Amino acid sequence: MSDEVRIHKALADAGVASRRAAEALVVAGRVTVNGITAVVGQRVSPTSDQLAVDGRPVGARPRLVHIALHKPAGVTSTVMDRHAVTTVVDLVPREIRQQVGRIYPVGRLDRESEGLLLLTNDGEWAQRVLHPSHGVEREYAVAVQEPLVGDQVDALLRGVPLEEGVARLVSMRRQTDIESRRLMASIASPGRTRSADRVTWYRVVLSQGWKRQIRRMFRELGSSVDRLVRVRIGGVRLGDLEPGAIRELSSQERDRLASERLPGQRSTHVEASGPRPRGATRRPLVVAIDGPGSSGKSTVGAGAAARLGYRFCDTGVLYRGLAWLAADRGIDPGDVRDLVALVTDIELVDDGHGRICRSLANGRDVTDQLHAAAVDRIVSAVARVPEVRAALLPVQRAIARDHAPGGVILAGRDVGSVVLPDADLKLYLEVSLDERTRRRAEQRGVDADTDEARQIHADLVRRDAIDSSRAAAPLLVPDDAVVIVTDGHSLDHSIDQVVRLIRAAEAIGS
Repeated sequence: MSDEVRIHKALADAGVASRRAAEALVVAGRVTVNGITAVVGQRVSPTSDQLAVDGRPVGARPRLVHIALHKPAGVTSTVMDRHAVTTVVDLVPREIRQQVGRIYPVGRLDRESEGLLLLTNDGEWAQRVLHPSHGVEREYAVAVQEPLVGDQVDALLRGVPLEEGVARLVSMRRQTDIESRRLMASIASPGRTRSADRVTWYRVVLSQGWKRQIRRMFRELGSSVDRLVRVRIGGVRLGDLEPGAIRELSSQERDRLASERLPGQRSTHVEASGPRPRGATRRPLVVAIDGPGSSGKSTVGAGAAARLGYRFCDTGVLYRGLAWLAADRGIDPGDVRDLVALVTDIELVDDGHGRICRSLANGRDVTDQLHAAAVDRIVSAVARVPEVRAALLPVQRAIARDHAPGGVILAGRDVGSVVLPDADLKLYLEVSLDERTRRRAEQRGVDADTDEARQIHADLVRRDAIDSSRAAAPLLVPDDAVVIVTDGHSLDHSIDQVVRLIRAAEAIGS
């Protein structure tokens, strides 16, 4: 197969210039191919043709690099800016720039924003990461002088009209204390640390990428962003990378970023289970994932669904939404009639990215309040009421039925045994009580070895006992379920296991 490409691409791949600038070099007559002046659109072989610019031979393509940078405030996200004192490229060590040639940012952060920025010399990879169809999520820590009020939060979650259209968030919540401490340790700088203590921090997730989008959205609602730090791009996190420091992405981070996509779109990369035989067809499945509280059902299920292009539903959000509404209205879990009447006021909706996980109470999004201690204390009591489970059963089955054609994963505590007894594949996540306590404490921003952490442990013990002994749909391992033990394994490892099992089941059923 010929390796010929258009000349401007060959020059860009060799690190000479961007494709547009390379084309300008050709137009100016400064490029030759095998000693003959090149023409625009000419196809060349980078391996056999001799390219030169201004008489100087173009070398072989340099090694590809994919870099994570912690951009400080005041640094410009461009390759070159005559008005800027420092650009992000200036922060890359000279020896790396000399080795790899032209390097540039993948997307931008405005001058005053800070945090995670990617740089590369791999144009095809950058295009895949940036393409809107992939919908790569970006998470930001957003500081404001005054806490937002309920109407402002609701408006941000509904969408804010801007010039380009309606700007939407994937999610928004208050930053936990643990997240704040870690963030301040990473971004602290002279003259800014003290003022940061007087602001309120939020975590905002975007998949859109409009210019200064978060600042403009907040400004439209009368709130000014004091500090904006990008902490995540897809699965790559800022972590403890210091301001101005860089690190090269791992091969796993690099490949996963380029393969992320919006739900419903098919992946072009090879999944964890390996390549599909030529001619094989794909039969999307209905998958049930069960497990005790804080076993990672939702996180693992959502991660697997994103990779597979499936829809995902956390059925526990229904029960938590009902528990939140009962607590909000002062209804005792023992008041069965009033409790069941609340079912029609709870709605589970798509978050816009294939996750059916946003809980609306009378139209108000209360998802970010569902893991409060007040909900934890009563959710098992609510869920054990047979009439409640009977009322929510058709709701859950309808979700599976409506999304089955494209593949759907439902997670909960009785999905495989009661909700979907005929699911194509049943999985059960097993994890120790200590590990579940740690996860829930971290989720709530609670330090280990505190009274609150011990209370979380006690609540999980109590909930396990209730869930396992309740008369209606007790927690159990379905006879035909595959058990996955997640203790001691990373999230990515658990997701990989689930993806492999689903791919294998697809192949059997196709």
